[in-house]
Amino acid sequence: MNIYKNVAIISGIEPHRTILQEKLLALFLKKNEKSLILEGKPSASINKRHIESVTIISHLDDNDLAFVLQNAENIYCRSGYSTLMDLYALGINHAILIPTPGQTEQEYLAEYFAIKGFDTVKQNDIDKLIGYI
Repeated sequence: MNIYKNVAIISGIEPHRTILQEKLLALFLKKNEKSLILEGKPSASINKRHIESVTIISHLDDNDLAFVLQNAENIYCRSGYSTLMDLYALGINHAILIPTPGQTEQEYLAEYFAIKGFDTVKQNDIDKLIGYI
């Protein structure tokens, strides 16, 4: 299994998943570091593609996911309950949470986990990092 500097866990419903994935892809391409985007779309076969320094994959099995997350320098994810519980169960106490705008539950969870040391970034702030704004 590869080690990635940046790992993004994208899950949830459309169009939010696709919008966030596009923003993080642009950010990772700008950084030009070995990065992984996990789309969170389980399927019968693993869909995997490469765009320059970024690998995009539909899903990983539990052991591979644990390895990737435990070895990543930066973890980006939506602040959904199941994702946060997965990070917590793996003993990961750092991640950059990106709540979906207007999703009160995700915003609340991001605030709660910020107390535990996680960072929160609004989607427009990602645009600023990339240079869209």
